[in-house]
Amino acid sequence: MKQYLKLFGALIVTALVATACSNDDDQPTTYTMRANDGRTITITSAVEQYATEADFVKLLSGTDLVLPSDEVRSGTDVTTERDTVYGYDGEPYLLNDVWQQVMLGSWCTRYGLEAGKKYLLNFKRVTKYIPCTYSQIIVKGSYLPTDLRMGYYNGSVGYTVSDENTGGKYEGYTMIAVMGYDIDGNVVNIHYPCEPSELRWQYFTLETAN
Repeated sequence: MKQYLKLFGALIVTALVATACSNDDDQPTTYTMRANDGRTITITSAVEQYATEADFVKLLSGTDLVLPSDEVRSGTDVTTERDTVYGYDGEPYLLNDVWQQVMLGSWCTRYGLEAGKKYLLNFKRVTKYIPCTYSQIIVKGSYLPTDLRMGYYNGSVGYTVSDENTGGKYEGYTMIAVMGYDIDGNVVNIHYPCEPSELRWQYFTLETAN
């Protein structure tokens, strides 16, 4: 699982910085900056533009997913599963050390961002403990592409889950994007598709045979 996540993060970095490669040595062109929170961060020189939310979702999922209408966005939850937990356990952490410069279209204003402004993008791995008894196994609930309260994993909306029941729980994993800074190094810390505390993890519990 850890090896897969490292590979997944590395693939994201490769995809994001591909356009920033130099003609001489075919390596990503980056520079460092000291952000206003005191951290020294590495940034790609190239700027990727995502004029539509669909473009940005495709970056996260690797597939063309249907985005929710404004009516669905403002309504109540459209799916209900047998059991649900919310938020996260442990501190979400960055999948890589390179921040990508991005500019977003007008769609980003609904998330508290400014269209046409340069932001620094990264990705976080989020963990949630799915509770159960020692005699139960966890089956993930299904997610619609329009569900804005779940992250992305392995090309789709939702999460993956550990193989073993450990101490009466399974571990769920998902990925979300974070606009950590603006180009001037000011802290932004806005997540997509939602804040980690707002994530929803749907599941079923099944009893194992004695």
